[in-house]
Amino acid sequence: MANLQPQLPAEMRIVVVGMGDAGEAQAIQQQYAPNAICLIDAQRTVYGAYAVGKAGIREMIAPGVIRAAIDINRSGISAGPTLGGDVLQMPSTFVIGADGLIKLAYYSRSIADHPSDAVLLGAVTA
Repeated sequence: MANLQPQLPAEMRIVVVGMGDAGEAQAIQQQYAPNAICLIDAQRTVYGAYAVGKAGIREMIAPGVIRAAIDINRSGISAGPTLGGDVLQMPSTFVIGADGLIKLAYYSRSIADHPSDAVLLGAVTA
């Protein structure tokens, strides 16, 4: 997602919220998202506020999960253990405007489901 930063308006920033501690956030930011702002929500308050649920067996073994894991591994990225987090926490993606209104709320259907760049850019330019 951080690779989209050059395509965004100058005043727009990508903010990533995750679980863990400051050291883990810094390591993730440096490796995967150098242009993003990484925030930590160790108590998962934001996840609860936006009703982002936990994965069940269906979300863990959904079609595409194994394929995504293979693709990630082949790209040289090692998923490894969850950093300070919960492997069952479902991912989600939100685009929030400067006015505070949600332009996109993407609740992933599986642990490997993420919106495409086109969907994200569409929400930004809408």
